[in-house]
Amino acid sequence: MKKWASLLWIPMLGLAAWVLADRLHSIDFHDVKQQLLAQPASTVMLGLLFSAGVYALVGFYEGIAVTMASGRKLAAVAFRTALIANPIGRAIGLALVSGGALRYRMYAAYGLSAREVASIVLLAAMPYFFSVGWLIDLSLLLNAEAAAQALRLSTGLVLLLGAIGLAKDIGWLTFVIRRKEPITLRGQTLPVPTLRDTSLQLAIGLVQISLMTGILYVFMPPELNMSWPAFIAIYCIAFVAGQLSNVPAGLGVLEAALLLMLPQVPPAKLLGAILAYRAVYEILPLLVSLGLLVMFESTSASGVLRRRLLRLKD
Repeated sequence: MKKWASLLWIPMLGLAAWVLADRLHSIDFHDVKQQLLAQPASTVMLGLLFSAGVYALVGFYEGIAVTMASGRKLAAVAFRTALIANPIGRAIGLALVSGGALRYRMYAAYGLSAREVASIVLLAAMPYFFSVGWLIDLSLLLNAEAAAQALRLSTGLVLLLGAIGLAKDIGWLTFVIRRKEPITLRGQTLPVPTLRDTSLQLAIGLVQISLMTGILYVFMPPELNMSWPAFIAIYCIAFVAGQLSNVPAGLGVLEAALLLMLPQVPPAKLLGAILAYRAVYEILPLLVSLGLLVMFESTSASGVLRRRLLRLKD
């Protein structure tokens, strides 16, 4: 069963392709190009600023995660590692695995063990894990009518789903506050995070995902007719669908989900906004991360060669 789990992205990609083919057959890609070229410089700069904010927070929290997992302060190393591992992991797919392999390669050079790196990988995912639920649930409750229209559900059902989700979120916080003993699961002892750590993860995650949503929101056309807070739930649902699919970068899944949930937006304009979002949030950071990785590997190779030459002289 486990060996097939990693292949779940294939049917997800097929489903996304079918939805996209159904929605995109009427799109004039000349309109998509025009939508991209029509983006004002101020909008592009704002998107870049939001993207820089996301990755700055990711790098900052990575340093905290390294300290929590190993007791060592490697803020600069952690920041560089996050800037390399996150965009590449997202582009390859199965981010926890691919990003984890990159983290192990880089942290092992500083003496961190495989167990410590595994803890860092898990901790690095926590802000997203905790905050997505809170953002979806609060957005559903505070913007029920807009969410109901996008999700094609009744307002009452949207409010019920938001209330159930928020009860789950508050329940976890209550558990963290009251539970002091570690959890034992199949013979493995798992420490319960402190309220301080959980609050930090939640706060950072809320800001990160709000900024991620903001990147796409600033590129959306006026036909969206939706406030940023209301748009957050739509984005988070589409984002989670892309992450669960394990399709590299959620390619096609994000587009398909947004096309389904935002029928009021002309498909060409929506696709143009998503392409601009991917350029600012995924492609540009990927180019930066690849450059940093080349620099890291070059420095590592030079260090190995230098040590070998010194041994030969001795």
